[in-house]
Amino acid sequence: MTSEILVRLLNVTKYFRQVSGFQKFRDFMLPESKNHIVEVKDVTIHLYRGEILALVGLPNSGKSIIGKLMAKVVEPNSGRVKNEYLTFLASHNHIFEGVSSVRQLIESIFLTYNLPLSEYNERRKRVVTFAELEGKEKVAIQDLTTEERTKLLVSLAYFIKPDVIIFDELYQYMDDNFKEKFHMVIDMFKKEQRAIVLIDANMELIESRANYITWMSHGQVKKSGMPSEVLPQYKNYVSNYKSCRTDEERELFDLQMRMSRSLNHDKDEKLSRIKKYGGAIFDETLQRTLMSTLMLLLGIAVMFLLLINDIGMRQTEVAADEKGIVEKTTSEFREKYAIGVTNKETTLKGENSVKLPAGITLTISSIGDKTYKVDYQKKTLEVAKQDITYINPAALYDEYTFNDLEDYMYGNYANYREFFNGYLGKSHKVINSELYPESNDRFKIKLTKNDIYLHFNDNDVLNSISFPMVNKDKLKQKYNINTDQWIIKLDNGYAIADFSNNEWLIIKM
Repeated sequence: MTSEILVRLLNVTKYFRQVSGFQKFRDFMLPESKNHIVEVKDVTIHLYRGEILALVGLPNSGKSIIGKLMAKVVEPNSGRVKNEYLTFLASHNHIFEGVSSVRQLIESIFLTYNLPLSEYNERRKRVVTFAELEGKEKVAIQDLTTEERTKLLVSLAYFIKPDVIIFDELYQYMDDNFKEKFHMVIDMFKKEQRAIVLIDANMELIESRANYITWMSHGQVKKSGMPSEVLPQYKNYVSNYKSCRTDEERELFDLQMRMSRSLNHDKDEKLSRIKKYGGAIFDETLQRTLMSTLMLLLGIAVMFLLLINDIGMRQTEVAADEKGIVEKTTSEFREKYAIGVTNKETTLKGENSVKLPAGITLTISSIGDKTYKVDYQKKTLEVAKQDITYINPAALYDEYTFNDLEDYMYGNYANYREFFNGYLGKSHKVINSELYPESNDRFKIKLTKNDIYLHFNDNDVLNSISFPMVNKDKLKQKYNINTDQWIIKLDNGYAIADFSNNEWLIIKM
């Protein structure tokens, strides 16, 4: 463990509003109504590089929320969270949302963590193998067992290799063999000086791996320190809790921490009936009447303001629009890692512009109003959106195999696809020396006596193949296709069926 702090939680408080019906509107109008559920309160935690920090506590003590705060999945209501490092939250209530397949989930996480697109295929296979999920890449995440999802989470953490890893209540779902794998992963991460947070109730795991303990109770830190100092007291605490025989006894357990969990906006208040509720307590019917009257008056006032300002409204709006047009000299971009394929001859614009033919695969790094920013030979260039076919690796594209589609592909490719696909990933030099193409263009070459074209990426490596489409109408009818382009997942990559040009493009990832 080093002295470098990777994650800081400083006096962090997180609460959620508990509102319904009329109270919902009133609570947002009157934020001091104190209608909150406090998850964590005034928590300060430091996580060091190479440290294995264990968060322990009874159920609903705030441990999982601390994990989400550390990973910046949720924001605190007060206090500060500082974490500028790559963090992976392995939690069953975090990443398993939506209806994606195992493969789609893995690739969307690779995308989120900015892993190189060229490594997706090989690294995905390793994740699946380590998680013992061979043959289940197309299975929906919801159809996996909890044990299988647990293995997938650990495997993803292992191959993403983030700086900070948070394991939230996973150990109980592992079989004995996978527990050994999990121990190996933790030991390796520790050796690599990564920071680990273990949120777990298994004391054997905590005692054998953690080197610092934070004990949570009712959303607050009850005690922190070395395992030898904290764990004996915590075990005694748990034993006392388990000895409670009734719900009432459990409600009163650790009462002092329970009472201090609530938000205290006025520390000097005496909690008199009027001070406690922020004013006199009105009958519910009277409250509704007063609020309805207030809203009616407010609506009349707004209408009046609109009427008296109507004369200059159009001129003001036009002037504002013209000002916006003048001032908006640059397009704003938002980061988004995706795949782009040139759909016609186009130019990448920048310091050194590059002219590309159709069918060239690029990595999109951000999206603007009318252009994409793409990575090309370690430079960032711009290209018009209309010239690019956009492929989102996180999208739910239909998945097929070559056997499903060979009847609609150019015969020479369909019959010898294993031979041609065997060259995907090889350099331009190797292709020229072994296949003797008709042309020797930098980006796109035609094979001798074949309507097969090989496409090279910015690293001069073959990563896509194009060839004619056959039986187009039957293909569209069979798969109910009504667009000019059909993008699918095909084995270990993607395929684009371009019905306008009667052409397939096979892309290797």
